[in-house]
Amino acid sequence: MTTVLDLAGLSVDLPLGGFLSRARLPILQDVTLSVARGESVALVGESGSGKTTLARAVMGLQPISAGAVRFDGQPVTGPADHARLRRDAAMMFQDATASLSPRLTVGYLVTEPFRIHRQPLPDPARTARDLLAAVGLPAAIAQRYPHELSGGQARRVGVARALALRPRLLIADEPTAGLDVSVQAEVLNLLSDLRRDMGLAYLIITHNLALVRHVADRIVVLYLGRVVEEGPTAQVFAAPAHPYTASLIAAEPKPDPRKRRADLAIRGEVPSVLNRPKGCEFHTRCPMARDICRQMAPALAPTAPDRLARCHFPNQPQHKEDHHAVEH
Repeated sequence: MTTVLDLAGLSVDLPLGGFLSRARLPILQDVTLSVARGESVALVGESGSGKTTLARAVMGLQPISAGAVRFDGQPVTGPADHARLRRDAAMMFQDATASLSPRLTVGYLVTEPFRIHRQPLPDPARTARDLLAAVGLPAAIAQRYPHELSGGQARRVGVARALALRPRLLIADEPTAGLDVSVQAEVLNLLSDLRRDMGLAYLIITHNLALVRHVADRIVVLYLGRVVEEGPTAQVFAAPAHPYTASLIAAEPKPDPRKRRADLAIRGEVPSVLNRPKGCEFHTRCPMARDICRQMAPALAPTAPDRLARCHFPNQPQHKEDHHAVEH
């Protein structure tokens, strides 16, 4: 398959201590991932793991400190490259309503990308109707303002706006956040249909593992700004190679009322990036940690075909009392 997005050794540092300070805060470290045409890749991890920072770096909204971004096989290095990427890649924001200007009608908002990127727009009204129809909204919605929309409608308007220039990549930041279960299902089905019909590639940023199961071909797990596991979604859920991934899966709500989640499935608090643990950065919370984990940082290495994990002892069974749902 043709690779749409390719990140190689991407690192992002933020200034620490004021504008003139030389101190830097490492947010992302050596992240490598790719998204192929028509593929859906989920980027998961706890809050503060660097997921949204990665999306901002891809779109050129956050300077990178090291590494490379390639889009459609071409390096993205300067303003002209970023302008091209923003035309051919679109982003859905976590707060759908807040991302829409309250002063503009829906019809104007969904066609605004044409104006921003100076693309021909001979019939704005018809284009708006077509975009709204593509996401299952009636033409009358074009006359409304964002505050007049329901959460599901606002999310669909965000999708319509993102699709305006027929992008090859859609970056979706928590695409079902704040929606009730029935509306979540509608949005997920919409994304699946658009992917099938348009060949869209998705990079989905989320902590919602139920969403990941539904829409992602591959999963990339971040911890403290590093990739700790990557692999096909079904395989990762069936047999997580890294204890952190196993903990995230164990914390997922279970539909079986006879079972409950393990209490505090992930032990302790996320360490500060200002004081990263020595060795494996997850060892302070890992029930499987051994002496080598406290002393030596593991490399991201293959554990099976198409599987990677950053762990000295991947594929180890987890302690049931710590990491699996247990029966009442």
